[in-house]
Amino acid sequence: MSVVLAELGKQLAGRWAVLLLLPGAFYVCAATVAVLLGHGHAFDPGPLTAWLDSVAAAPASGRFGTVLIGAAAFTAAAAAAGLGASAAAQLVERVWWASGEEPGLRRLTARRRRRWDRDEEAVSAALRDFAASGGGPAAARRLRAAIVRRDAISPEPAARPTWVGDRLYAVDQRVHASYHLDLSAAWPRLWLLMPDAARAELVESTAACAAAARLAGWGVLYLPLAAVWWPAALLAAGVLVTARYRARGSVAVQADLVEAAVDLYGRELVVQLGFACDGPLDREAGARATSVMRKDRTDRSRLEG
Repeated sequence: MSVVLAELGKQLAGRWAVLLLLPGAFYVCAATVAVLLGHGHAFDPGPLTAWLDSVAAAPASGRFGTVLIGAAAFTAAAAAAGLGASAAAQLVERVWWASGEEPGLRRLTARRRRRWDRDEEAVSAALRDFAASGGGPAAARRLRAAIVRRDAISPEPAARPTWVGDRLYAVDQRVHASYHLDLSAAWPRLWLLMPDAARAELVESTAACAAAARLAGWGVLYLPLAAVWWPAALLAAGVLVTARYRARGSVAVQADLVEAAVDLYGRELVVQLGFACDGPLDREAGARATSVMRKDRTDRSRLEG
């Protein structure tokens, strides 16, 4: 047991160093450069070189205790920066998965819905042109372009303040429309039914989403440095754009995997709950399973009656 615990401790220490300490060390260096150079000497290494020379020439710099204290302070600052980035990542995730009913996000949700409705009208117009032209290649290209623009906002009517939230919410809508299955209630039970390989794929996609959120948290943390050193704004923008790209990719994979899990194991879930389902999962079986999983007394009494 001691060997197992020791190995686990090594893995956790290595994971902590990769996720928090190393990015935190880079952040502390960037913050130091920002304070020393400022806006007036944004790319001038002179002030930084002078500061390093003064630190090296100080009498205390040759003492082992001073070096040890400095290293400990640097490590503590890097760890504190990592914890700050983790807190910012949690805030980012809360915005990503927000329902859109929050006071500060309602306007953003409404704007996304207006954009989706406008693009949906464009898709309908392109579809009419496609039918009127007899399926000509030019009309087909216009229709594909209109669908791509609409789906870039959300594959279903936009109901969340962010693309990330809408992408997973669209899965919930599609599952309910196809099977009358409440995905929120069904998911913990589906998880228990899925084989290890399927769960591993979902865990990996979830970890990728969390990594994208952490990266966005670092981007948020770099923004205040722009107040004293303007290149930090470019650095923050680059980190945030990269985080957005990674988040969209990982969430798209996760949404596809969740929907595939329902398609593959939804019927088994209904059977395990005690309902007959001879063929593919249908809406009647999904509605019955949902009434049991949600413990909805009204629906259950109606079904039993």
